[in-house]
Amino acid sequence: MIRNPEEDHRMKPFATSLAALLLASLAGASPVLAEAPAQEPVDLPGMPVIDPAAMQALGRMGAYLRTLESFSVRVDDATDEVLDSGQKIQLTKTVELQVRRPDRLRADVETDRKAREIYYDGKTFTLVAPETRYYASVPAPPTIREVLDKVQAKFGIEFPLVDLFYWGAAEDASEGIQEAMTVGTSRISGQLADHYAFRQADVDWQIWIAQGDAPLPLRYVITTKEVPGEPQFVANLTWDTNARPADAVFTFTPTKDDHPITIVAADAAPATP
Repeated sequence: MIRNPEEDHRMKPFATSLAALLLASLAGASPVLAEAPAQEPVDLPGMPVIDPAAMQALGRMGAYLRTLESFSVRVDDATDEVLDSGQKIQLTKTVELQVRRPDRLRADVETDRKAREIYYDGKTFTLVAPETRYYASVPAPPTIREVLDKVQAKFGIEFPLVDLFYWGAAEDASEGIQEAMTVGTSRISGQLADHYAFRQADVDWQIWIAQGDAPLPLRYVITTKEVPGEPQFVANLTWDTNARPADAVFTFTPTKDDHPITIVAADAAPATP
């Protein structure tokens, strides 16, 4: 697994919402949220409120992200881990993601506990543990979307920011949103951003989207309501939409110090001692 195990239980409910807006563009997915005429949100006693402007903002962001042929993004995040005592411990992670659609992807992941490197060059998917210099490579299908499906289904490998690849697919991510509101204008690293908040059955989440012609997600916060202590996941994103990574970036070339190992299929029977 690439994610810390403690993160999975709170990120899974979010798979049908915010984060998927980014990398679905790489799969060539069509927008889910169509632009609609602005109107006042309905606010009836006892009824959830969905602000059309907040939903339209997600649609604009997704549409823009789908235009990005090549980019890099750095994600600095912090995750609450709730102990049995109720005390919260914060764990951090950094993900450096480089993408050239439709068939090039590289991720460098560093957590409080481990580091991983992921390479996909259109033909081969490689997972590397840089501290131990062990690596595993498998043949890969010809698109990012297909390779993500394969490594998760067959090997149980969770790719960093995997949810970002699925917005606009067959599942309509907007159906899970029960409430949506526009919070106001904020400044993220000197850049003006519009702040929105959403509610789903198991999570509350917020997103800050850059103003202007490049409506990129700059920050998001997820609060998991179904877990005692309501832990939060906070991520800040730094974008370079002018990045044009060379082919060599996406290909792992082992040295004499690197040791190949085999990835075992997730559904494989355990070996007999």
